[in-house]
Amino acid sequence: MFVLTYLRRELRHRSRQAMLVATGLAVGVGLVLATTATAAAVDDAQTAVLHTLNGIGTDLTVTATPSADRRAGATGSGSADGSGSADGASSTGLSVAGGAVLDSSTVRAIAGLAHVAGVADSLVLSEITLPPTGSGGIPTSTRIDGIDVTRLGLGPAASATLRSGRPLSRADSRGDVAVIDTQYAAAHHLGVGSTITVAGTRFAVVGIVSQPTATGAASIYLPLAAAQRLPAGQHSKPLAGKVSTIYVSASTAADVGAVETELAALLPSATLSSSRDLAEAVNGSLASATTLMHDLGTWLTVGVLLATVAAASLFTLASVTRRTRELGTLKAIGWTSWRVITQIMAESGTVGLAGAALGVAVGYAGIGLVNAVAPTLTATVGTGTGAHNLAVHLNAHTEPSTLAAAALIAIAAALIAGTLAAWRTTRLRPAHALAEVE
Repeated sequence: MFVLTYLRRELRHRSRQAMLVATGLAVGVGLVLATTATAAAVDDAQTAVLHTLNGIGTDLTVTATPSADRRAGATGSGSADGSGSADGASSTGLSVAGGAVLDSSTVRAIAGLAHVAGVADSLVLSEITLPPTGSGGIPTSTRIDGIDVTRLGLGPAASATLRSGRPLSRADSRGDVAVIDTQYAAAHHLGVGSTITVAGTRFAVVGIVSQPTATGAASIYLPLAAAQRLPAGQHSKPLAGKVSTIYVSASTAADVGAVETELAALLPSATLSSSRDLAEAVNGSLASATTLMHDLGTWLTVGVLLATVAAASLFTLASVTRRTRELGTLKAIGWTSWRVITQIMAESGTVGLAGAALGVAVGYAGIGLVNAVAPTLTATVGTGTGAHNLAVHLNAHTEPSTLAAAALIAIAAALIAGTLAAWRTTRLRPAHALAEVE
């Protein structure tokens, strides 16, 4: 009881000193919270932009590398323009994106690798539709993705949002059904229940999806087996049992490098693309902000921590120095060094708690300010004529774990300062202390 009474007395007696230390700790905590919240907002914005890229949801993408003399041509007839195409339009046939394919047995081999958590395959096709003769129009290209309906969480359909109808499911693995993009549906006046024709094969539209504005989005999604049954255009071999892209998910983020190494050994001639490659496809002010926040966040956090500990230590040591006679008197009347140390640590811990609470309030104020004044960032996805500009709004936020960590930082800084001051008191001799003038 005496310790608590003495603690209250000392904190009240030195309230200005205590508030100064608590304010310093609060500023440090507030800066850490505001910085980490802003960094989290930038990361979320980058994730949202990356989500528009084909292949998101996977750690690595494997595609076949075409040989030097291989060309993705097209022959045959049929229309991919659906019921809304112009009369007289004709199709040059299908071609495989990239002009090269992999055998589906490759998927099973990849699934057996040690650090692989999931695998999905797809067959990406393209059909060129010629305008009616004499119309003066230009040919149009329709991208068709045959997707693995047993693993819809991976691959090109993962970022699509269902707008009407239903998505493809396991039951559609052998069916002639399709899901189409909203823009494609609007351009050709299609809806759920309509019929489209791809390379002479009719498909019933069972769903319509919207996709983020980016490169690589398909107009038509078919079950993989249905896509593999389509005519192969100029390819001499049929597409049955063939895939063009394999999406691979690692067991953990730390295993991505190991999976990349395993894939390179298993498929030395294939082309591997990782999440890092996707990130490099994004540029603009968002990319600059991401780099800046990562660098600034790291160094600012370290600098704030060092400055906070240093300032708290100096103030606490100065306080202990001014209390030399008082502490010497306590030791002279029987207080042990351990009891004096406990008293100083208790005072420091209390100041640390006050600084943590005030720092959380400062941090939330800083986060609100960031959300109020942060400019809208831009991101450019893709290159050339396929590039798309996206506006990205920052939403700084913090998690309970971050709040707890920031509060612990303030308390730890105060305790470190108290430890240094307490260590000094252990060297204090009562006779010398009593001779000091406070």
